[in-house]
Amino acid sequence: MFRIVIVGSGVVGQATGKGLAKKGHNITFVDINPQTIAKLRGEGLNAMTIGEVDWNAVDLVMLAVSTPSVDGKIVLDYIESAAWDVGRGLATTSNYITVVVRSTVPPTTTEERITPILEQASGKRAGHDFGVAMNPEFLRAVSNEQDFARPWITVLGTTDPRTREVLDTLYKPFGALIVHCTPTEAEMIKYVNNVYNAVKISYFNEVYAICQKLGIDGHLVGAAVARSAESMWNPLYGTRGGVPYGGACLPKDTVAFMQFVRERGWEHLMLEATIAVNEKLEQSVPAVPSPDKIDAVLQAVNARGTAAQPEDLAAEVGRSTPIVL
Repeated sequence: MFRIVIVGSGVVGQATGKGLAKKGHNITFVDINPQTIAKLRGEGLNAMTIGEVDWNAVDLVMLAVSTPSVDGKIVLDYIESAAWDVGRGLATTSNYITVVVRSTVPPTTTEERITPILEQASGKRAGHDFGVAMNPEFLRAVSNEQDFARPWITVLGTTDPRTREVLDTLYKPFGALIVHCTPTEAEMIKYVNNVYNAVKISYFNEVYAICQKLGIDGHLVGAAVARSAESMWNPLYGTRGGVPYGGACLPKDTVAFMQFVRERGWEHLMLEATIAVNEKLEQSVPAVPSPDKIDAVLQAVNARGTAAQPEDLAAEVGRSTPIVL
């Protein structure tokens, strides 16, 4: 079992620490707020300031510090400050400690900002003297502890085998699919996950508004689409980027429905953007008639370069053997 310090004892930090404690790990909560520390102690949990941590009794640190957005820009001051504190703690021990970023941070943050801070503050080398990883959380605010206990996926962004092994040992007992990747890929997965949810909500909000104008049941339409659209029941549909959509239905139906909306003086901003993105990509890459042609198209594009004409690439793809997903 691991001796784990949770730095940042808000919603994510508490769900993480309590969930790991139930698996038998020794958990210490760290926070700068005296009221949070007192509350956790009142629950019988070990809580303190970071200055009170015994770094000789630590195996793993979870950075779950708040990363708020102010005027549209993410604030990394708090997690960077926490990284300095952890780095100074690393300097006081010979333990190989794994430092895990749990906070939501923009891609490249762990490798380009947090790791250098840890190295500078500790005078040690990441991957040699201590481990660094990015492990994004997928917790809903209303059910965070339950979500941690029963994850549907665990993403581990690491760059060295020792850190990967430590985190595999930590998370395998939870039974979820484990995705191994780099820290930057892990950060990207977290953001794209949230943005995709937002895009889906905005799309169906626009659909609902159009249904209201037509005097029909938008909830019925949404529920039926959730059962009928391949992109809803096939989680991999449409997730292979780099190639525009094609086939018999999507090009004509997107344009036709956009025209239907425009003729009535209504808006469908999501659809306008969808068509524009596809048309821009079609200028350099041919559309695919079906998902099983994606690999062949990408292979042809890489072989010929994006300067090649789409029709030439399409002809080459026609002579290729597609790789079925």
